[in-house]
Amino acid sequence: MPTPKTPLSKAKLTGADKRNPQRFRDRTEPRTSGEPLGNPPDYLGKEAKAVWRELAASLGWLIREDRAAVELASVALGQVREFVKAGEPVPASLMAASNTALGKLGATPADRAKVAMPADDDDDSDPWALFEHGGRA
Repeated sequence: MPTPKTPLSKAKLTGADKRNPQRFRDRTEPRTSGEPLGNPPDYLGKEAKAVWRELAASLGWLIREDRAAVELASVALGQVREFVKAGEPVPASLMAASNTALGKLGATPADRAKVAMPADDDDDSDPWALFEHGGRA
């Protein structure tokens, strides 16, 4: 079975597109709305809604298309918190599910290190920067 291709957006965030530009030259991606994540769904429980709001506040790269993944992470981590508050042992499968869901969002230290948000003053996104630097970007 062939190895799945790295999405272009992930390659840009991790710098893989700079290390191996030939691999990503003809790669395209689905369009995204770019809209913010938004509020949690009404049907989520209290803990899951709290987790959703924490994730939305701390993971600035999440957008509307990430809602399903954030919902899974919110439900899983919300359940972990409910077990802990009740003083009950947390099932290992639930801990693993929470860790996996958070990792997919880039919310763990190891996964966050793979996410490189562009700097606010990044000249690559400014078409006029070429003129400001005397023809050098």
